[in-house]
Amino acid sequence: MNRSTLYQSLWRCIHTSLAALSGVLLLHACGGSGGAELTTARQAINKAENQKITLSLQKDSAKIAKAKKDIADLYKTAYTNLQVEVQKGSTSANIGEAWFLLGKTSKELDKPEEMKFAFKQAEQFITGDDKNSKQWRSEISSYLFESWANGFNKGVELYNTAIGSEDEQVRTEKFKEAIAVLRSAAEMKPENADIYPVIAGAYQNIGDTANALATYERYIALHQPAINFLSSKGVLLSTERSEALSKLGTPQATKGVAAMPDTVVMDKYPSSNGEVLLFYPKNKEDKFTLEGFKVGLPASWADYERERYVPFDNRINYYTAINYYFQKNYDKALQYADNGLLLQPSNEDLLNLQAACYTEGGKLEQAMAAFKDRITKNPNDKNSLLQYGSMLSNAGKIDEAIDIFKKVLAIDPKSELAIFNLGAALKNKAGAIQKEEQEKFDKAEAARKKDKKVPQYVIDNSKYFPYLKESAQYFEQYRKLPGKDRDLQVLSQLLNTYEVIDDKENYRLIAGQIASLEYANEKNPAYYETMGRIYAKQKRNDKAKEAFDKADALRKAGVK
Repeated sequence: MNRSTLYQSLWRCIHTSLAALSGVLLLHACGGSGGAELTTARQAINKAENQKITLSLQKDSAKIAKAKKDIADLYKTAYTNLQVEVQKGSTSANIGEAWFLLGKTSKELDKPEEMKFAFKQAEQFITGDDKNSKQWRSEISSYLFESWANGFNKGVELYNTAIGSEDEQVRTEKFKEAIAVLRSAAEMKPENADIYPVIAGAYQNIGDTANALATYERYIALHQPAINFLSSKGVLLSTERSEALSKLGTPQATKGVAAMPDTVVMDKYPSSNGEVLLFYPKNKEDKFTLEGFKVGLPASWADYERERYVPFDNRINYYTAINYYFQKNYDKALQYADNGLLLQPSNEDLLNLQAACYTEGGKLEQAMAAFKDRITKNPNDKNSLLQYGSMLSNAGKIDEAIDIFKKVLAIDPKSELAIFNLGAALKNKAGAIQKEEQEKFDKAEAARKKDKKVPQYVIDNSKYFPYLKESAQYFEQYRKLPGKDRDLQVLSQLLNTYEVIDDKENYRLIAGQIASLEYANEKNPAYYETMGRIYAKQKRNDKAKEAFDKADALRKAGVK
């Protein structure tokens, strides 16, 4: 797999945006006990809130400017007094309220970091079930979500600006800005998973794989209890709701949760890891299918936040797995590939990656056993058959591999991978027989040197020529597929085959086609090595030397 191709395909652009929050938050209820500073702060905040209502009705620009200044001054007064109050710590009888009001005031004065800190402190102290405590917790959650949403939108805007820039320095700077904004937002609502794929994508784009991986894993960890819950019941992504209900049973509650309630249905289930919310949007066929889920959300979250539908992105399992694959950490790569397959067992990207990890991680026998079992359960699983065939080839079980690839072509006669792999397997079969014949010849020649009476062994080309000819048929078939007529790898295989079986006409045609591709292979040493062999066969020694010299120069320059 090509790393640069992967990263170019990842996170091309994110257009997601959250709608601005609307509605008026409840004013703080005045009264109650408290020190002089807290009382002064309460009074200033309530006066400011009342003046904001009056301001909304004002049309005179001079009066509007004065009112805004007066409101800002009131919040500054409250802010100063609240700072004194919270310094009292446990000696303040109303420490939770003080922190809450300091967070609210910090927001009005555009001090987001102080707001976040104050609200987090307030959440530790406001634990009662009285009316005020419930109201304050609700307001804190709303304020934090609003800040989270604003940060999310701003971060996405910066991300998209980076993607759209052709200046590498600007791209990097904008990605870093996006990361800072998005991480600050994530701290407001760390349990809200939706922001983490964007952060990880930004890290990926600046080459910070370690932080990208940590962020991908954070997203998966937040969803993992729901993934386990669904997979234990045999429910997959995109399962129709009727089928899901038959496996999960009657939900604890059901609700329409979109702008038009009949377009997304939410079902609620209890679990050992907290409440599981499942989201079924209506697709183009008017069927409700499982596309999103949330689990274990904090009790402080408001319904509008809790019930906001966002699809689960199973690609994050793939992105995590492939990053570990590039690091040759095959065990971790398999962990996330397997995890992604829990909800999408037929995902070709994940299956291909899983097979690569098994093969390169030295677990070929384990992989073959797993794929053989999968094929037994689903004999027409084309992708599993292809993977199994490749593993058999890698294990030297060529005859079995040939049978598997032919079975794939019976299912899908135009399967590119099956056509190519079958051609390669047949050529490998021929090569193995040719090697056996050569060894018999060499052994006989060694014996004849000692005893001239030993009969000469004649290599029997008829044992492997049929496999070579059949291989050529599949490679020629592959070349007829769209965009494959100039595949140098296939052309080289055909050239070698036609040379061995002494098919002069086809050899001449393929050699001519390869020669015409120099414009596209000027930096490819393998191309010039192939041309060198062609010229040598034609006894054009000067041209052969020139081609081999070009190949050597490219390899010395580090070109592979």
